[in-house]
Amino acid sequence: MKQSKYYFVVFLIIIIIISIFLRFCLLQNQSLWFDEGWSLALSDGTTFQENIFQIVNREAGDKYQPLYYLVLFYWRSAFGDSEFAIRSLSALLGVGSVIAIFFTSLRVYGKTHALWSSMIIAVSSFSVFYSQDARPYALLIFIASLQIYFFSYSMTEDKSNKIIPQLLFGIFTAIGTFGSILTIFFSSALSLSHIIVYRNFKQWIKWWIPVAIFSSPMIWFYLSSPAVSDPTATTVTRTGLPIVQNIMFVIYGTLVGTSYGPPLEQLRDANRIKILLAYWPQLLIFITVITVIVLALLTSLLRQRKRERYQRADYLFTSLLVTSFLLTFLFALATKINWLPRHSFYLYIPVIILIPSTFLDNYQRQKKLDIVAQFAKLATVSLVIMNVYSNFQYYSNPAYAKDDYRSAVHYLLEHRDKSAKSVLFFGQPKLLQYYGDSSTIYAPEYVLKTVNGKNMAEKVSTMTKNADSVFVIINREFNWKLKDIFKREMSDLYNLEDEADWSYMKIYRFTMKK
Repeated sequence: MKQSKYYFVVFLIIIIIISIFLRFCLLQNQSLWFDEGWSLALSDGTTFQENIFQIVNREAGDKYQPLYYLVLFYWRSAFGDSEFAIRSLSALLGVGSVIAIFFTSLRVYGKTHALWSSMIIAVSSFSVFYSQDARPYALLIFIASLQIYFFSYSMTEDKSNKIIPQLLFGIFTAIGTFGSILTIFFSSALSLSHIIVYRNFKQWIKWWIPVAIFSSPMIWFYLSSPAVSDPTATTVTRTGLPIVQNIMFVIYGTLVGTSYGPPLEQLRDANRIKILLAYWPQLLIFITVITVIVLALLTSLLRQRKRERYQRADYLFTSLLVTSFLLTFLFALATKINWLPRHSFYLYIPVIILIPSTFLDNYQRQKKLDIVAQFAKLATVSLVIMNVYSNFQYYSNPAYAKDDYRSAVHYLLEHRDKSAKSVLFFGQPKLLQYYGDSSTIYAPEYVLKTVNGKNMAEKVSTMTKNADSVFVIINREFNWKLKDIFKREMSDLYNLEDEADWSYMKIYRFTMKK
């Protein structure tokens, strides 16, 4: 018994060390990217009230996930504005999620299950990526993990007083609601799953009344928003892709991260099918592994368990996964949002808790070797290896790099002489300033565009005071509505002399025609 406990503690310490290493490793290696620029902008006020004003008055998706920017404001005040300091908040929260998932699985299923679940999330490429990103998602995953942990007290058979877990569950659910409107779908799915699986209305009331009370202010805020009457009015990234492609990308990105297969920038090419086929070995392994895990999970759900609480817990987490997925699907249809893995951050929590149930023997032991369970264990080990590979690609392969504002600013400062000017057509001006470029002129689309971009060259000439040399900066050109016409429009007054590009960044150098 003592030796078993010793090994258990050793394995847990190793898992925590792995999670810390993966989340803090090369944390400042890549430049801050476009969305992280918005995190800076919305946490850059001098007071709490100023930041609240900026967030609430921004008619975009950030308005509906305010908590992170307020926390980041205080974090920056305490630890500074370096890339490492800014991202370390997410890294720390990512480690916290691993620990929260461990204790949830330990309470519900036991030691072995807890070690497997925590190992899966520790190496998860999806979790590592957002733990190294100065965006809200690591915080949201951490809060959802705490929700599930305190809710797990309702799933145990002990007769102890659960008033404190109930209150803490209500508080963290309300905090999650303040963190993102998306968390409401997760909480709603959990509430529905609770009553469907456990069928105890009295218990359900006890757990969900505090949630309704504590969450009501933020729910009222969301319901009073103009987006309720017109979901498409809020500025978010939208896509014309079929919803099926979004679903496939959500499943893929959540389970193995976006650096396992082809780089996303390549998939925007017209030859995306050919590019996908070039990665057929990785994708075939992915499909095989996920198919085995899903079939094993279905088999496990249909099998009679040795202890009923394991069976009911599996039913609850399965219901939570399916219901929250469907609610997010309906949200994506209504808002026409470009549904990405980060918008379904909470789906990963029931997934990683369920996966060990496909091969662990919490059901009645069978005399014969359980082939399904053995294949499920092999598939789970393969999933862990796939995520390790995906993390390696993210750290080391430039093809998976984020927007490289750092290199773009370095290029500008090195090549732009005193007589030259620079203009940001499409991108995040806050990041240019962050990396030391305070003189670039920001010319957003509404300034440049009159009728299909006409008179663009004249406007640039006026903004730059007829400078002979002009550097034009464009971030994520594939999203810019004027990308197909701006060179032609600039040719009215300018010659294109040179182009320089980095990950998701381009700089064009124009000279005035004589």
